[in-house]
Amino acid sequence: MFGLAMAVLGAGACSPDVGDDAGVGSVPADALAAGQPTAGVTIEYIAHACFRITTPEGTALLLDPYESRWWLGYDFPANLESPTSVLLSHPHPDHDAGYEAGRDVPWGDDVAVLTSPGQYVFDGADVYGIRGKHADPYGQEFGQRNTIWLIDTGGLRIAHIGDNGPVTDEIVEALGRVDILMLPVDDLEHILSHDEVEEWRARLSPRVLIPMHYRHDDIEIDPDSPSDLASIEHWLTRQIDFGRLDENAITLTADDLPPSPRIWIFPHSPAVVPPN
Repeated sequence: MFGLAMAVLGAGACSPDVGDDAGVGSVPADALAAGQPTAGVTIEYIAHACFRITTPEGTALLLDPYESRWWLGYDFPANLESPTSVLLSHPHPDHDAGYEAGRDVPWGDDVAVLTSPGQYVFDGADVYGIRGKHADPYGQEFGQRNTIWLIDTGGLRIAHIGDNGPVTDEIVEALGRVDILMLPVDDLEHILSHDEVEEWRARLSPRVLIPMHYRHDDIEIDPDSPSDLASIEHWLTRQIDFGRLDENAITLTADDLPPSPRIWIFPHSPAVVPPN
């Protein structure tokens, strides 16, 4: 189904710290460049739909970085270490940092940027780009293309759907087993309706759901912008299986997954602050 596209090697990682109430080891965000192999996979939440995933071998994959002040009211962290590769789901600036528009991006010129479906081999990770479709009615200007990313590393299969619309049989078949699912959720149902969120969970049965693409009131200082994006607090009142992490980065192995499905709420990176 997928063609072999490229092989990339990377280095740098972190060491586990104390556990938190989500049942996994956590690390501070500034420890991710410590240069020592980890016993597991590190997932770091930056903000919005942006995550950095670091394999046990040290390969750092940055997913859907956002452009500062474009729609969102805050900046991308200025000193985030350049990743091994950048994975972009689609060319909206809150997901590609202005890359397709040719603007300055927060990573080095030598970093491989992946935007298309295919199979990509990294040190410690097989990455699969799966063809999807941007949620209606958005993305008409680029044909509603959207790449769903599946990262298979350290015994974990992590899926980031970008701004994809409802789940389909083809997507379920292409993804296979998903342990951790990163899904857009917000109280205004900007990308997915809450029923569609539940259908994604039901069809894929991830052990962990990580909500993304919602409003952070502490860094969105304009109450009217973005006008059509909300927090997840009302949605959470209808959930019984969620926990809030103390830090924005965790390190875990397959053995650390919860025994039954859970929702993990990450705080955004402490490096993301309200604009001056």
